[in-house]
Amino acid sequence: MKKFIIFFIGLYAAVNLFFLFNHIERSGGIENEILKSQWRTEYIELNNRLKHFSTNSSEALKITERLEKINRKVKGEVKQEKPDEFVRILHEMKIPYGETEPQYELDYKIRETEKAFKQKRLNKNGSLNLNWIERGPGNVAGRARGLIIDPDDITGNTWFVGSVGGGIWKTTDAGINWRNLTPNLPNLAVSTIAMSKSNTNIIYAGTGESMFSVDVINGDGILKSTDKGETWLPLESTVGSLDFNNIARIIVDPLDSDVVIAATTSGRYRLNFANRSGIFKSIDGGVSWYQVYNETEMGIGNRIKKILHIINTPGNFNLLYAGIDEKGVLKSTDAGETWFMSSNGITDVSGRFELAISPLNPSKIFAAAEGNPTSNLFVSIDAGASWVKTVENGSEPDWLSSQGWYDNTITVHPLNDKIVYVGGVTIYKIELLANNQRTTTHLSTGPVHVDHHNLMIINDANGSFRILNANDGGIGVSQLEDQNWSKPTLGMNTSQFYGVDKMPGGSAYVGGMQDNGTWRSPENTSAASLWFYQIGGDGYETSWHFDDPLKIIGGSQYNGFRRSLNGGQSYSNATSGLSDVGSGKAPFISKIGKTNMEPDLLFAVGKQGVWKSTNFGGNWSLTSIPSSTWGSVSSFHDIKVSRANPNIVWAGARMDGSGKIHVSADKGASFTAAPVYNVTTMGGISGLSTHPVDDSTAYVLFSFAHKPKILRTADLGQTWKDLSGFGNGDVSINGFPDVAVYDLLVFPHTPDTIWAGTEIGLFESTDNGTTWHPADNGLPNVCIWAMTHVEDEIVIATHGRGIWSVNIPGMSNVGTYKPLIKKLYQSINGSLLININLRSIYDSSIVKINGSNYQTLAGNNQSLKDTTIHYPVTASGNITAQVVSYKNGNEYASVVKSISVTPLAAAQNSYSSSFNAATNDFVGAGFQIKSYANFSSPAIHTAHPYNDDLNITYTLTIPIIVKSSNAYLRYDEVALIEPGMPGSVFGDDNFWDYVVVEGTKDGINWIPLKDGYDCRLYDEWETAYNLNLSGTEALIRKNSVDLLSTFHSGDVIMIRFRLYADSYTTGWGWMIDNLEIQEIINSVFNSSIPSAFSLKQNYPNPFNPSTSIEFSVPNEERVTITLYDILGKQVAVLVDEQKRGGSYKINLNTASLNLASGTYLYKMKAGGFTEVRKLILLK
Repeated sequence: MKKFIIFFIGLYAAVNLFFLFNHIERSGGIENEILKSQWRTEYIELNNRLKHFSTNSSEALKITERLEKINRKVKGEVKQEKPDEFVRILHEMKIPYGETEPQYELDYKIRETEKAFKQKRLNKNGSLNLNWIERGPGNVAGRARGLIIDPDDITGNTWFVGSVGGGIWKTTDAGINWRNLTPNLPNLAVSTIAMSKSNTNIIYAGTGESMFSVDVINGDGILKSTDKGETWLPLESTVGSLDFNNIARIIVDPLDSDVVIAATTSGRYRLNFANRSGIFKSIDGGVSWYQVYNETEMGIGNRIKKILHIINTPGNFNLLYAGIDEKGVLKSTDAGETWFMSSNGITDVSGRFELAISPLNPSKIFAAAEGNPTSNLFVSIDAGASWVKTVENGSEPDWLSSQGWYDNTITVHPLNDKIVYVGGVTIYKIELLANNQRTTTHLSTGPVHVDHHNLMIINDANGSFRILNANDGGIGVSQLEDQNWSKPTLGMNTSQFYGVDKMPGGSAYVGGMQDNGTWRSPENTSAASLWFYQIGGDGYETSWHFDDPLKIIGGSQYNGFRRSLNGGQSYSNATSGLSDVGSGKAPFISKIGKTNMEPDLLFAVGKQGVWKSTNFGGNWSLTSIPSSTWGSVSSFHDIKVSRANPNIVWAGARMDGSGKIHVSADKGASFTAAPVYNVTTMGGISGLSTHPVDDSTAYVLFSFAHKPKILRTADLGQTWKDLSGFGNGDVSINGFPDVAVYDLLVFPHTPDTIWAGTEIGLFESTDNGTTWHPADNGLPNVCIWAMTHVEDEIVIATHGRGIWSVNIPGMSNVGTYKPLIKKLYQSINGSLLININLRSIYDSSIVKINGSNYQTLAGNNQSLKDTTIHYPVTASGNITAQVVSYKNGNEYASVVKSISVTPLAAAQNSYSSSFNAATNDFVGAGFQIKSYANFSSPAIHTAHPYNDDLNITYTLTIPIIVKSSNAYLRYDEVALIEPGMPGSVFGDDNFWDYVVVEGTKDGINWIPLKDGYDCRLYDEWETAYNLNLSGTEALIRKNSVDLLSTFHSGDVIMIRFRLYADSYTTGWGWMIDNLEIQEIINSVFNSSIPSAFSLKQNYPNPFNPSTSIEFSVPNEERVTITLYDILGKQVAVLVDEQKRGGSYKINLNTASLNLASGTYLYKMKAGGFTEVRKLILLK
């Protein structure tokens, strides 16, 4: 997501947030004015969202900045923007000591990719494809700008999407499935795509963004496909040219696919070379180009005024229009050969212009203008000869939110050209009125990401239409005109990661992404899997505790660390004692140094030096380092613990006259500055890495052009050797590419094999760094920011294609790990299951229960061996489990795990309870069966109100056998649970708190029986929540679940109720009453209350195979009816549940019991009543 402009940081940010919280939210006067204005809906949504983030998070900053903008606009003020931080860091990472700009040529990525693969072919270095698995996240996409709706698909469901960080993607089913079309492009920054209707096999794609903000991604020319996107080649005429550095827009003549026009700029970081913007035309399909317009006027900041948009008139390619930032509108009447200004009547040229032409009247043109102080909409009805400015009929909404320089787009209603849709931070609908007036309405777009870059109309059958939208989170689409929006990005894996770690003992991952925060995957995740939102802010490095899967730590920028002790279900701050937090005190890119040998040991870096935690972030202590060698704090600072010896720790930011790399040999208690590399002067580093078996060996990584990229020391930093073949020359002599390098990984079991993660993909050495070649082993040529290996798996965090992993057998055989308790849970049959992973080869292992030896395991001859231990549960209580393994006389003990257990009843066909009397049928903290004000009888209640930061369950301890029909679960309830954001659905990260009913067949994998919900399930609940009312009987609603929609007939399942609450706002809570599960098998046939217990003779008798049994209960009581054979052996439990007073009938069908003919007994027990009767089965 593009950041709402952050103006204040550090301590000032906290003060500003305090002011905003108290001034904006609580000052009645201005708030009343806002609630009467066009910003009302957005203001309410933002305030609801704000409740879910701590005041030092970037989300809170972004939201409060937007609230402040709304506040200022209502008062007639405006606010300036501040661009993002991250790409500035990447830019500066390529500037060597003594220089002011990177020294890379424009086309260096393409050139170095082609050069490396050519040399690989000449050397005949064949690569064996590895079984790489794309891990997602399927539900977190990156920024997209370019869109094509395939005209060949009459359904309108085939789309091409140009992703700024992840290449070009295609769907043929409206986003249900996605396919990446550019897996091997070295530059994935696609900003615009265009197709000619005359030949839809030909597509052009422009690279690089033209906004001039810091976080844009620079490109390098235009790509072309002649097979409808299946393969792509760069147009040689555009590669390496300053004129084609960044492509703002491309249009193609609908009648001639060889006629192409492109608007171009040089980009923010090319101003010292070429401060230019122009329009270029090709008439030979991009083989050659000539310039048809050259902008010469300078704008703000001594930057050329940029041409950011070109459109052609439907049905007439001769008539073209272009929008020039800070200048106005250009027009051409000869297919772009010549251009002239056509801005008469445009009275405000202070920002960016986006254009749209009416599909009903080609002379009617709209211009969405950034404006000053607010957004403007200009309209021309004479093909641009003159323009009029529209005026809002009411309060000016400023739909571009002072951010129109970055996100600005417009399209026209296909059936009514008095309506246009505009996108800025959010999407609005504008209706034109008489006398140049307009009304602007904010659209609710549900889960669609903010910051919009493109709007296109999909014309459907019968005159209906949809709107397709490109934004900072991929795409969004409406389902019916401008209503019912969805975010169909599942599988469009374009996320940009900066850190990742793997769960011990399983293939699940946790990683941080810029703008999107930190997310965690499920186990065995795939490209389309839904990940779970974990931590807000900009996500960076993470650590998943190597010996305890319940412990995870990550964080946001400037050392904003948070940790989880329950497997990612909730997080808390992890900065106790850490004073280097915030801007100016810590790196923007937060760093976590970790070791799998001592996973509680963590390190971080800050202004004062190195910070150390020995309890997984519980608290921190400082080892100061002099600023003379440490340098000023920056995101170049990095820290790594030796993979061979946790006593060795490396830290630093630079290797030049202003800073050095430091090494500790005492686990971070002290650090010594290492000598610098003396062959050539270096500068800021782009990474550190260590050796898996040699504790004296480490690596320092750089990203400067024509200089060494990898320096290695084998003597704790006393001397350094260049492994990349540059030395003091400009070109590598050993095959290493002249590109940025961000991470390095040495294989522990074959240490001559080294992988280097670069900005053009993965490079490999198989001779300990003597020579290099592209790995070319199945991983796309994508920018790699981080690599790690856990057990036998290598995990790679890419900048634009999400997370990938590959299994490399044998990696875990180096060293000896502690055994791992992966999972500890009670199974459906009541036993405690201990899922163990024997991660190394041991001589023997012992499983301990409550500190005593329970079971001895023989030696295992393979590592990473899973085994499951069964322990019978005979009483309720807490049980501890541990595994201790032995090898060569050494002891390796797992973490001690604990669990609360209770004996489970025998499975039965049904269950019901009115909860009027106490029952032990449920277990779980946070729920109680009790009486409560406003309710006439006892029921299950959570606390009222419930607390923040909860994930509580109430589990029925009686397993249920799912029926083949009438397999239902019913209950009465009131759920005044805090609502998620408008339009959010269960599973979205902004679906804040919820309640859900879940079932399981194995005791560990709990499945929602239906989607979780909050107070929005019923209007009356939402009204009560918004009025802060308590639950009452008047609010009780019935809920019903079909068990067969989740499980199959004959499945034995357990059922639980669960309430999840995030760390912020809560509500009154949840009440559950009158639970019935498959009660039809045990129906009440007489509603009058009998005076005594009774058990009647079955009918018919004898029978085959079914018979009915009637019984009566005068008051609520626990009832059991059990079937025995003539010898007294139990055959089946027919009833075992709490019963309200009444007369009941059950149906006994013996077909599934495999009983022989004969006499059987059935016995009823209820309170002090016992009765036994005989029945005869006659086959």
